[in-house]
Amino acid sequence: MLNNSNNLIVFFVLLAIFSFLRGEFDIQLTLYMLPGLIIALSLHEFAHAYTAYKLGDDTPKLQNRLNVNPLSHMDVAGTICLLLAGFGWGKPVQINPANFKNPVKDEAKVALAGPLMNFFLAVFFSVVYAVTCAFWMKSNGYSLPTLEENPAFASVLTMITFCIYLNIGLGLFNLLPFPPLDGSKIFRAILRGKAREFLYKLEPYSWIIILVLFVTHAASYILQPLSQVILDWLNNLIVFIVNQII
Repeated sequence: MLNNSNNLIVFFVLLAIFSFLRGEFDIQLTLYMLPGLIIALSLHEFAHAYTAYKLGDDTPKLQNRLNVNPLSHMDVAGTICLLLAGFGWGKPVQINPANFKNPVKDEAKVALAGPLMNFFLAVFFSVVYAVTCAFWMKSNGYSLPTLEENPAFASVLTMITFCIYLNIGLGLFNLLPFPPLDGSKIFRAILRGKAREFLYKLEPYSWIIILVLFVTHAASYILQPLSQVILDWLNNLIVFIVNQII
């Protein structure tokens, strides 16, 4: 997902540590989010690697990225930020577009694979949530337990909920058309002439762009309405599945 830029990586890590020292670190919230973040980041990067390999580039295979082991896909600095501040990134999958039959279009397919995996996971965990709730309600009545009534079950539902939210967020965020996000590679395959050249010229400033998006929350103005549309659709799916079971 991200290109290397040591200075700004250090900045993000320091920002995460500063958030921790200010008391903004919530251990309970982090524990709820952690499974979803690991799954979302790991399978996002695996999707990139697998798609590149199927399109003819063996670089991901040579770098041991054709697996779903989080240790193969988690970045040290990104994981520190993830644990301390709730944001992070995975280890970028390196590819060689020269191995593709159509470098621009195939690189766009590789880029698209990551967000599509996240959307698939959001649907998958929505189904898991619906089935889990339905069988509970069928056996124990029509209300779900609170954290005080059944800490284990309520905690599992909370983790599944975060899996849904985080995959939607990661998928949408990566579709933004700014380097080094996946959306920039997708748009490069669509755009022509000066518009495509402009995206290439933005690449040296990729970390700056991410920093601005993060600090100003500018992306949220675009992503929140889109996230709500997807969440509404998934909520309807969950209600439908629950009604079919109970």
